[in-house]
Amino acid sequence: MNYSFADTLNCGNGYTSIGGDYIVPPVNITAPNDGETSKLLYSVNKAVVQSAYTDCRVGAINWVNTSHTLMDVPPGEIYTIDGYTVYPTNIKGLGVSINESATGTNQTVPVWPGYVDTVVKYNNLPTNIYINLKLWRTPGFIPPIGTTQINSMTVIALIRPTNTANTIAVCAPGSIRLPNNNDFCGVITRRITFSASFQLGTCELLNPNQTVEMGAYNYDSKINAAPPWVDAGFQLKCPQAWGYGGTTNNPTNFYDANNGSKVNNSGNQPIKIKVTPINPSVNPMEGIFQLNSGGAEGFDLQLAWGDPASQGNIPAKPVQLGSWVNANTANSNYSNTAYAIGASAVPTGADGKIKMSARYIRNSQDVKPGVANASVEVLATYN
Repeated sequence: MNYSFADTLNCGNGYTSIGGDYIVPPVNITAPNDGETSKLLYSVNKAVVQSAYTDCRVGAINWVNTSHTLMDVPPGEIYTIDGYTVYPTNIKGLGVSINESATGTNQTVPVWPGYVDTVVKYNNLPTNIYINLKLWRTPGFIPPIGTTQINSMTVIALIRPTNTANTIAVCAPGSIRLPNNNDFCGVITRRITFSASFQLGTCELLNPNQTVEMGAYNYDSKINAAPPWVDAGFQLKCPQAWGYGGTTNNPTNFYDANNGSKVNNSGNQPIKIKVTPINPSVNPMEGIFQLNSGGAEGFDLQLAWGDPASQGNIPAKPVQLGSWVNANTANSNYSNTAYAIGASAVPTGADGKIKMSARYIRNSQDVKPGVANASVEVLATYN
């Protein structure tokens, strides 16, 4: 014969804390844009919101658990990054992961009706939120201008009967019942928000549509001299290097993480550059690619790092098309190590020009005169 026993709990004594935001203090972030689709930008570790108390000792002695769940998740894509479930926020391309920090196992806090237990089997204790938070860059991120409030989900600390056959008939004053469930009591709710001032790690070209004048070249098959190198250098305008990946540890305030201990961001890694031709590459390791069709024939275009005076017939540092290279290799004023927090891309007053040269180079086709144009795309970013 099978028997099941169920009790009704009375947890009417205590107090609750329903509503309000849990705010992560303002941070400056320069987010790298090196082609990766995700990056950890900031963390809050072992936050405790100790703002409720539950007394379930009235009547029969029964036990309750504290559990965590999420509600009000903004619409958007949910990602899994490095094992973390990353929920969307109100800002496209930014997500937040939230894990419990009470058990030492860092379990993901799920969306209701899912929940995760954080404290097991008690009937007369403070009821707390215990969480780890992480702010992530996700696909499609375009940094907002100025200081931005990032709103994410609402985390709820609830009490539930340890024996799942039991119910809680009476909750502490101010508690909430969760959707489609009259057995649990929500006793703390906080919407998670971050405040951040973002800089996209991508640099701008001072002249975004720069034209390099290659001049006219008169080909003489008897002399077969190599066309001259021409200055194709460009100036970059890069944001300050505020870095990313900082942390706030062990905050205990009811509504913000301001009293936690801070660990500064990691400095942005050296700026790197990638040059990609619009036309097909002929020899990408030697910086050679095709001219636009419909014009001159018999020549391709070649790029090399350095100014024209430093070039020979065989360039020492050809631009490796479509590959990243540290800006320091083209201009030593750029750092070859991680930048200090808040540093500029080059020292004040220093020349930030990226030295690059271009020339026409003969190929195996017959020579045909005409316009000899080609285009490249330049991307420069902190790593």
